[in-house]
Amino acid sequence: MHPGKGKLFLFSCILAGFFLLMHAGTAPGQPAKTGAASNRAEVTYLQGKAEVLAKGETAWKPLRVGSLLSLEDEGRTGEQSRVEIRLPDRSILRFDQKTTFKMRSLLFDAQDGSRDMKVEVPAGKTWANVRKAFGPKKTFEIASANAVAGVRDTIWRMNVETDQSTLIRVYEGTVEVYSPFVKPDYKPEETGFKAPREVRGPQEVVRPYQEVTKEQWEQIVLTQMMQVVVPAVGKPDAPTSFTPEEDQREEWVRWNQQRDRQVRP
Repeated sequence: MHPGKGKLFLFSCILAGFFLLMHAGTAPGQPAKTGAASNRAEVTYLQGKAEVLAKGETAWKPLRVGSLLSLEDEGRTGEQSRVEIRLPDRSILRFDQKTTFKMRSLLFDAQDGSRDMKVEVPAGKTWANVRKAFGPKKTFEIASANAVAGVRDTIWRMNVETDQSTLIRVYEGTVEVYSPFVKPDYKPEETGFKAPREVRGPQEVVRPYQEVTKEQWEQIVLTQMMQVVVPAVGKPDAPTSFTPEEDQREEWVRWNQQRDRQVRP
């Protein structure tokens, strides 16, 4: 081959490879280049078996490290299984065995730092390591059937028990817990909850949940090393403190604290 033709051929190959990379899209785990791609969560750790039911699908499919979760996707973990996901704002959520969850909102604007993250957890255990938000909108909520927890930047966990009671424990920062039946007006750009609305009366809900009682509650604020138990029906217990020694008897807690040291959001 003529030397000039060889150089031209090599240049053409390099140029073609460059265009292929430009149009190949974003690989799992890399920052998304478009607004649509950025609004997905990525599986960053998997132990055992976890599955996803994508929006509009009828069959569950296995999750793997690198799998992406989109809006309205549902997930579940099997026995002796755990999964960790990184949300678009790089906050971390982990789900223990026999946990079900659904992605309700995954909006994140990398330009101004605004976010609107909402995840439903009907059953199981969740650990959250939430990244600090700097944008005008800072919503980050995790909801069970009887409690919604709104946070800014903190480390905390939620257990939804088989009797539908909810335990919330806070390790750092502040968590604001309110009833899903009477959500106050939340102003992310301001401090705290504003102008709670009137509580709706009792209403029939789908079994196995019982009828909502007339007991009313609105907001509970938890700070470092505080907890609250929200029963399936009625008012929550009064918030109490807990000790690290008592908390670390649970292997789930020790494992998450180790992961937090390894994976900084």
